[in-house]
Amino acid sequence: MGKIKVRKIGNSVGGIFPKEWGLHEGDILDVKKEGNYFILDAQEVAKKKDRALIEESFAEFKTNNTVSEEEMTTLFGKYGWGE
Repeated sequence: MGKIKVRKIGNSVGGIFPKEWGLHEGDILDVKKEGNYFILDAQEVAKKKDRALIEESFAEFKTNNTVSEEEMTTLFGKYGWGE
């Protein structure tokens, strides 16, 4: 997975995580220590991001900004919709 360099941050220390991990400033990770292993759990962060994405996707239903199956067939039928 790689290595993370620990750096001094004020009176504490911290690490910089690769952007490929998909973490953002303010994300809170659950941490567990088992012997010399530190286990970072981002499951709750992922759930929050998934929930926000789902809520954003369904926001159009609240504003009634949706298109019916019939309207899609009428608008896009020549491009293969509903065929």
